[in-house]
Amino acid sequence: MGEPDGVLMFDESGFVKKSTDSVGVARQYGGTLGKVENCQVGVFAAYASRQGYALADKRLFMLEPWFTEDYKERRTKCNVPEDATFHTKPQLAATMLQAIAHEGLVPFRYVVADCLYGNSPDFLDAVDACVGVTTFVAIPSETRCWLQRPRTEDKTYTYKGDVRSKRVVVVPTNAPSAVAAVAASLPASSWYQRTVSEGTKGPIEYAFARQRVTLCKEGLPDRTVWLVIKRTAGAHPPILVLHQ
Repeated sequence: MGEPDGVLMFDESGFVKKSTDSVGVARQYGGTLGKVENCQVGVFAAYASRQGYALADKRLFMLEPWFTEDYKERRTKCNVPEDATFHTKPQLAATMLQAIAHEGLVPFRYVVADCLYGNSPDFLDAVDACVGVTTFVAIPSETRCWLQRPRTEDKTYTYKGDVRSKRVVVVPTNAPSAVAAVAASLPASSWYQRTVSEGTKGPIEYAFARQRVTLCKEGLPDRTVWLVIKRTAGAHPPILVLHQ
C-alpha cells in the first residue's frame, strides 16, 4: 500500500466500557458517542494512499489520575508497566509519528490532524523533524498571528538584584490578529472555488484562500506557515494551517 505521496492521519476515538477494571477506563469524552461517558480512549495513526487505507499504529490514552497512588492497585490489576507515565494525546501521536518516520516502513508526504494536535508544540515539533513532509492541521479561529513577522530584541532588566533578559516584540503596538479576523479581511480576489466531491444532489463546492502568516506563541513570533481557509455559505470557516 505504500506510496511516496501517502497520507498519515492522527485522531482519537473512544470505546464504551461499563466496568471500572479495564485499563485506562474513566469518565471522559468519547468521539464515537459525542459526549462524556465511561470509556477507554485510544489515539490512532491511519495511513492512506492510492492503493488503499489501514490503521498503522495505536496508543492507549490514560488520564492523569491513573498514575496516582489512588489507582496503584488498579494499575497492578491491569498489568500497567511500572515505568509508564502520563502522556497527552498529541504526545502519543508525536511518538507514533517519530516511530513511523524512523522505521521507514511506510513512505508518506502528508500528515493531517485536527486542532487538538495543531495546538500542541510536541506534535508540531515531531512534524518539523520529518524532512520533506507537508502537514495540514486544524487550529482554532482565535489563534493569533502576524501577516508580517515582527522584529524582536532582547531587553535586560533587574529583578531581586539579578540582571535578567527577556525577548520582546520591538513594536508592541503591532499586535497579532486572530486568524478569523485575517480570513474576514481577505479581498474577494483572494478566494477561488473548487469542487471537492460529487454529492447526491450535484457537485459540492467550497471557496478557498491562503495567506502566509507567522503564528504567535506567548506574545512572540513562532512558526511561519500558510494559513489555508475553507469557506462555506452561512457558516464560520474552519481554519487549516499548512506547515511546509
